[in-house]
Amino acid sequence: MKLDYDEKSPITGNVCVIVEADDMSNSTSYMCMESGFTTTDNMKIGSDVVKKYESQLTELMCVSKFEDDERGLVWYPAFLQMQGIGMLYPIGTNREDMRWEVCKVEIITGEDRKKYPVPGKKDEYFTSRLDVENAVRFNGNEFDQALDKFYSLTADAYKELEKQKV
Repeated sequence: MKLDYDEKSPITGNVCVIVEADDMSNSTSYMCMESGFTTTDNMKIGSDVVKKYESQLTELMCVSKFEDDERGLVWYPAFLQMQGIGMLYPIGTNREDMRWEVCKVEIITGEDRKKYPVPGKKDEYFTSRLDVENAVRFNGNEFDQALDKFYSLTADAYKELEKQKV
C-alpha cells in the first residue's frame, strides 16, 4: 500500500509516519508505517495516562515501547482489530524478537460453542474466536506486509457481506 506520509519516524529515521487529528478527543495520533509503532499526543513520558494505558497492555507491548525524547511521547506496537473480521498484533518477548501475526475471526456455531465457555458465566459460550492456529506470521520489520494482509482480510469480509446481500 502506498501512502503519503506526514513526518519522520523517531523509530526508523525515515519519513513514514501518518498523523491524524481527532476533533472529538482533541488529540493527534501518529502511526509509523514501517515499524508498526503508534502513539498519541496524550502519551507523554511518565504521565498518568501512560501508566493507566500500560496497565491494560501485554508485557510485550510494555517492554517494547519506544520513548521519543524529542517529542516526549511513548510509542507502542500497534494492535489492530476489526470486529468480527480479524486482528493484527505483535508477538514475542521483546522489541528485538517481536514479530507480527494476522488472524481471522472464526464464527463458532452449534455444539462447537461448548468448547469455548465464557469464564465465570455458567452456560454461556463464545460465538467467535481468533483462529490463531492459522495466523499468518511476519518478521518484525515486515509490518507493512502484515498491514496489507490485515486490510486484505477486511476487504474479503466486506466482499462476502456484499455477496450475501444479493
